[in-house]
Amino acid sequence: MISVIICSRNRRLANRLMVNIEMTIGVPYEVIVGDNSNRGLGICQVYNKAASEARFPFLCFVHEDVLFRTIDWGQNLIRHCSDPGTGLVGVAGGDSMSNIPSTWSNSFLRNSINIIQHTEDGDGQGKHVCMNGDSNSVGRPVTAVDGVFIGVRKSLFDQSGFDETLLRGFHGYDIDLSLQIGERYQNQVVYDILLEHFSTGTLGRAWLESTFLVADKWSHLLPRSVHRLSAAQLSRYHWQSLHVLIQHMFRTNYHSFVIYTECIKHSMSKHFTLRRFAAMNKLFLSLFFQRMFNRKDKKSASIFHLPKQPVAKARQKV
Repeated sequence: MISVIICSRNRRLANRLMVNIEMTIGVPYEVIVGDNSNRGLGICQVYNKAASEARFPFLCFVHEDVLFRTIDWGQNLIRHCSDPGTGLVGVAGGDSMSNIPSTWSNSFLRNSINIIQHTEDGDGQGKHVCMNGDSNSVGRPVTAVDGVFIGVRKSLFDQSGFDETLLRGFHGYDIDLSLQIGERYQNQVVYDILLEHFSTGTLGRAWLESTFLVADKWSHLLPRSVHRLSAAQLSRYHWQSLHVLIQHMFRTNYHSFVIYTECIKHSMSKHFTLRRFAAMNKLFLSLFFQRMFNRKDKKSASIFHLPKQPVAKARQKV
């Protein structure tokens, strides 16, 4: 009934997950592993190819560094996906997407999450993060789901697919598919499928570049929300998202000129106010000077902590 699709770069993790799926899924299934350990293909291309080979009517795209903790989770997934009004089914997602490049977690009011998450340092005890629901909750509507787990009817996926032409890396595919499917169906996060995730997402330069591509592609549709936002709420969400973008761009070491260009681009919109514009500039200058001071401190440290030079040994006279 379910075709589980994995884009794998670590065969050991994929094998561990396959054993876990066999013990927990509770319905007829197949696992299609797209081996991407040496080919360096984008995740969209690997997923699309695997989906074209799938034999069952329900698809589950899942990262290889997870383990399922719900017994018979496949039955729950089929029930959710069988609802004709449902689009994507996930275990984490956000209620809104801004027209400013951002992650799904940049929600307007709240995120919906149900996952056991390990920290980046790989401690042995994962934390159960459950937001906006519990095990007795019905699915929560979201605008975009996180790519760690995506369930969908195959007939629905075949109408869209991942955009492998635009997105050639490993980021942005989940938001892009969410916006595609979300035009006609309601995406949701569910609380009766629990999995354990053994790594954190990498929000680096490659991720941010993908968000720029996705935001540009969907500029005609964004912002989008499961809530009916007033003009004042849309304005607040716009500036909130711009502040998040500025911080991400400084963190990933974009040139200050490039960052400020983005600031001006998104400030000069229908949401412009002098007060909001001044607050944006205050944040930019704060992060700009913080960057300058950090560079100055590093330079000073390099002067006062010079590496020791090797001392040549004197030849002994015979």
